[in-house]
Amino acid sequence: MANSYSPIDGSLLPWEVDALRQDNLVEFEDTGRFFRETLGTLQLDETISEGTLEVIYEGMCSFMPIVARRDRFDEFGEGLIYQVQYRVLIPWEVTGIRITDRFKILTTRDPDLVSREFEVRDVHRTTDIGQRRITVHDIER
Repeated sequence: MANSYSPIDGSLLPWEVDALRQDNLVEFEDTGRFFRETLGTLQLDETISEGTLEVIYEGMCSFMPIVARRDRFDEFGEGLIYQVQYRVLIPWEVTGIRITDRFKILTTRDPDLVSREFEVRDVHRTTDIGQRRITVHDIER
């Protein structure tokens, strides 16, 4: 009979990870889309090829500001601008999201957030994962 307790090294057993993943689904009250845009390129015949839009994930998520964090400034032109960061939680099985991908909120209870776009800053990965954590920051176009 298999051991029903966690190993001494502190890692989780498969059934514990599955239970954690199921429990985390109740946190996802919003919906959003992660996507990757590529711009058109100049061709030899001086035409511009079409850009592409690849949807990486669209579905349930949870969106919240990161309030306990270090201030982060990014260079913009010749100055510095402050950029607010947010945490997006999505199901653990979503893969392929990269830094500089975009995120758009599709539905949420906050009407000011609907249809806003953000840029991916960090993708958190770990072995015993219950949900995928993505850090995004505000971009104004």
